[in-house]
Amino acid sequence: MILLKNCRLIPELTEGYEGLVADVLIDAKKIRQIAEPGTIEAEADVQVIDIEGNTLLPGFFDLHAHLYLSSFDFQSLNERSAADTGFDVYGYARDYLKAGYTTIRDCGCSHNATVALERARKKGIVNVPRVISTGLILTPTENGNSTFKALYKVVDTPEEVRKAAREQFELGNDAIKYMVTGAYFNESGDPGAVIAMEDEVREAVKVAAMKKSYVIAHTHSAEGIKLAIRAGVYTVEHCSFIDDEAIAMLKDNDNCFMVATGAIGLDSLDEDNELISADSLDKSKKYEAMERQSVNKAYQAGLKIGFGSDIDWGAFVKHPGYEFIARTEWYDFDYKDILLQATKYSAEIAKLDDQLGTIKEGKNAELVVVEGNPDEDIYVMKKLPKYVFYNGEIIEN
Repeated sequence: MILLKNCRLIPELTEGYEGLVADVLIDAKKIRQIAEPGTIEAEADVQVIDIEGNTLLPGFFDLHAHLYLSSFDFQSLNERSAADTGFDVYGYARDYLKAGYTTIRDCGCSHNATVALERARKKGIVNVPRVISTGLILTPTENGNSTFKALYKVVDTPEEVRKAAREQFELGNDAIKYMVTGAYFNESGDPGAVIAMEDEVREAVKVAAMKKSYVIAHTHSAEGIKLAIRAGVYTVEHCSFIDDEAIAMLKDNDNCFMVATGAIGLDSLDEDNELISADSLDKSKKYEAMERQSVNKAYQAGLKIGFGSDIDWGAFVKHPGYEFIARTEWYDFDYKDILLQATKYSAEIAKLDDQLGTIKEGKNAELVVVEGNPDEDIYVMKKLPKYVFYNGEIIEN
């Protein structure tokens, strides 16, 4: 058992306790008690850690990650062996955990490495965030597919979609990822183009429903977003050029949610990154203002927006708190809403809010201590958390 003393709490992220400061008793798995400071008596075998008024947060989510993405050297990634990919996936996942992320939804990985990692986690072989996996990404034949040839499964008819989706579930994946529009990083690809047909996407949705699962749709353009929503996908990713009609389709919609990815937007404009191709940099500059305006409009409309980043391992380590900062610099989100997106809202979207997303007695003891007050100054997230508590492990940075 561990007693965390003098924890500063954020009311919107705390359930069943009204105070702003508390002592919190946890074991390796659960939050056992939240009480007024000084009211929990620590027994002899209880480890006591004084949080000293720093902020206690629930574990973070990244709903759009790629753990295989050790860098933006896509040619090297295409040639990477299964063993090397597996070690990269493990290393990236550990760095996610050190940064306070306890749940990752991986939106595309080669060699089925994330499924293997999650199996190892469940067996207790490794201690990494839980991973929701999609395996290979389903995509129509399209410009630039060779950029990600190790990551894509090319499908061009409903029948091919059905077969490929079943294969990904057979391999142990949890959901299906589908390319509905073009992409920034696909060489010569057009992120605004719709590349999938509605009957093809519907086929993936039908297969996923049979598995009590869902489809994640890569969607930049407004028309692609609307097609995906009509077809029944569960989340629409990026939404760079979302319009009023698509926003209306998502408003108060409990069957489909938007997952924004701000960090990749910032990173794609880094002219000092030699691994960002000229083609991708040009597209990023061309659409920068449109993307910011569109995503901000969706936020201002009150949509529940999930927390995703889409960045590579190198950028993640180089820029602690990248997605938190991107949502106030790349987008224009309120600090407290950014924290809600990273925790409570993403837990709800991931359908894990019964155990995660807020600090509450009986919920999982997946907790993060941040030095400072991130609801008042999100830039404190640029420093790694002081502590991360997860699955009985204490990480001190």
